[in-house]
Amino acid sequence: MTRVTNSELKAAFEEHKDAVYRFAWRMTGSPAVAEDIAQEVFLTLVRQPERFDPVRGTMRSFLLAIARNLSLKRWRDEHPWEELGEEDFQIDPIDPARIEVSEIVGKAVQSLPPLQREVLILYEYEEFTLDQIARFVTAEIGTVKSRLHRARENLKRLLAHLGNGETVNKSRSTNHGTVK
Repeated sequence: MTRVTNSELKAAFEEHKDAVYRFAWRMTGSPAVAEDIAQEVFLTLVRQPERFDPVRGTMRSFLLAIARNLSLKRWRDEHPWEELGEEDFQIDPIDPARIEVSEIVGKAVQSLPPLQREVLILYEYEEFTLDQIARFVTAEIGTVKSRLHRARENLKRLLAHLGNGETVNKSRSTNHGTVK
């Protein structure tokens, strides 16, 4: 492992702060919580720069892994009696008359089970490959594909009322604010 210099820490912050915040915000649905998580991610890097090993992955992957762990820890703390599974969940319908389409999509993504949500966010918004996601979440690639498929199917069902059912497709999002 190599020592991370102050200039490298500053460069890492400037280059990755937005991606870390976006990921945390999409995982938690709360700007305030996302700010707290992003701050903790970079404090971890400042306090323990030796934890970053460029042989194991990129700085972005390292920082997002910390954000992932903090997001999932927060979810577990807020839902101590719920399993982190992805199979069974119940979602209340979203009333499209009350909010904008982008808010509806955001709420739909936020309503996904955490393991489906993180895979969808990493693939569609952060543009990780399936292999990168599998390494990132320490799961088999088949598990990642299954979670991504379930997330898309759930979103398709949740957002079907917005149009002709083509709200979510197999191509990556070109606009980081919505899912196609």
